Amino acid sequence: MINYEAEAQVHNAIILGLTIRTLERDKKHMDNLKADFAFKAWIEEELKNLFKDLRDVNRTLGMHGMKVMEETKDIDEYFVAYFVKTRGNDKEKRYSKVALRNKVNEEVKMRLGLKYDKER
Repeated sequence: MINYEAEAQVHNAIILGLTIRTLERDKKHMDNLKADFAFKAWIEEELKNLFKDLRDVNRTLGMHGMKVMEETKDIDEYFVAYFVKTRGNDKEKRYSKVALRNKVNEEVKMRLGLKYDKER
């Protein structure tokens, strides 16, 4: 059984991983901007912070004997499953793709210093 604190860390690890992938993908598409150097510098700095945060979350999960696996399974067009290895057994966590996208958008807004919804 996964307790509430560990559940929050699992969710955080998934969101941080998706945010990293999103920023890395977006960085590739900035070549046409006139001020691309500034945006790329910001993205590089935030990627460093995100990797550090993800490393800390993974370390915390490791202390509880848990690990979020990188592979996912599309359940259908609306839901995706993530796998969490725990001591003794594995868990499957199902998430709405729309909810994950919204949470990643809020994470990026927060890191940009923009107004964001803390409840998401």
